[in-house]
Amino acid sequence: MSKIWVTVKGCDGSILIDNSSTIEIEKNIFPNVNFAKGFDVFDKAAQEDACGGTISCSDILAIAAEVSVSVVGRPSWAVLLGRRDSLIVNKSGAKTALP
Repeated sequence: MSKIWVTVKGCDGSILIDNSSTIEIEKNIFPNVNFAKGFDVFDKAAQEDACGGTISCSDILAIAAEVSVSVVGRPSWAVLLGRRDSLIVNKSGAKTALP
């Protein structure tokens, strides 16, 4: 599994982060702007206020995937936590390296 995370770029959950005055984030870059919906469900700022920065966007996406699968009656699994988010926005990767 670790080799996958090393070689695959863009799996850091940064699509949950909102724009700031200094950066344009990935969810506003084509093609994400056309298909990425439901960001109101994940409010990273509210989560940071409640949890004090103890969970990453990557972990939020992993938990959301497990819960979504479980809710529709499919098998559940234990989600291992501790992923770290990227420190940079990869605009070119957001355009070309979609999973």
